[in-house]
Amino acid sequence: MVRLLIDSMCDMPEAFQKHPRVDMIPLNVIVEERSYRDKVEIHLDEIHAYMRQGVMPSTSQVRPGDFKKRFEAYAEAGDEVLYLAFTSKLSGSCQTGRVMLREVQETYPDFRCIVVDSLQSGGSVGLIAMELIRLLDAGADLPLLADAAEKLKTHAQFYFSVQDLKWLNKGGRVSKGIAVVGDFLKIRPVVYVDQGELNIIGKVRGDKKAVATLVEKVLERTGDYRDQTIGIAYADPMECQELVVSLQDKLAAAGMPDTAPVPIGTVLAVHLGMRGIGAYFWDERPEVILRDCL
Repeated sequence: MVRLLIDSMCDMPEAFQKHPRVDMIPLNVIVEERSYRDKVEIHLDEIHAYMRQGVMPSTSQVRPGDFKKRFEAYAEAGDEVLYLAFTSKLSGSCQTGRVMLREVQETYPDFRCIVVDSLQSGGSVGLIAMELIRLLDAGADLPLLADAAEKLKTHAQFYFSVQDLKWLNKGGRVSKGIAVVGDFLKIRPVVYVDQGELNIIGKVRGDKKAVATLVEKVLERTGDYRDQTIGIAYADPMECQELVVSLQDKLAAAGMPDTAPVPIGTVLAVHLGMRGIGAYFWDERPEVILRDCL
């Protein structure tokens, strides 16, 4: 059986996460010197509770032993696997997965597994994964699945506006002085996943302008593909409810009413903070992207 392995940086609706041929392997969140497996031993509401208390969690990649156990289980079951990894530009999980795969294949030389570096994060990894799940349901074999993942990954788009600069400061992306002044002036950086890296591509003032900028980016990058479902990423549900509604309303007014709000994952929340809103989407129809490999 061909299976899809994702890591906990892949954000997508629950129905896809629970697909019978999809498995998740967790990155780790470290709180007060204790390590927890993301989405297994700790969840988003718990992380936000710590952050409200002023605790600054950190994160680390998937544990090598977790990869080894998972790959050995697949090999013993006779499964073939595609591991769709969180971007290697921001985590060592992809490379660790490759190293542990080679080690397992020394014992199980017939075990077939392909590791694909998604060069994406959060919801944009989820976009790719959802298309791969549809291909699995249609009977795709492992080479086709890997070919599709490579073609899809350059067309997933993810923009996110951060409403609380202190978390970017804690993560080393802006200085403390800029964070203090920026928060006072209500500066909202707009972050884009570009070739696997999180880059600040612009700064606007106020939540309304931040939401408007996201809508502009969606309209600019979707081209003629306006009838797709736009994923809406958000941080803390209590802090972000108004932002989600505002983004939905503005997208609907622009002729794109089909949206799917999904909370950002625990690891991403540690770096982007409690208050933020984003959009992830395709810049081309997946059936067009995959035309040459189907």
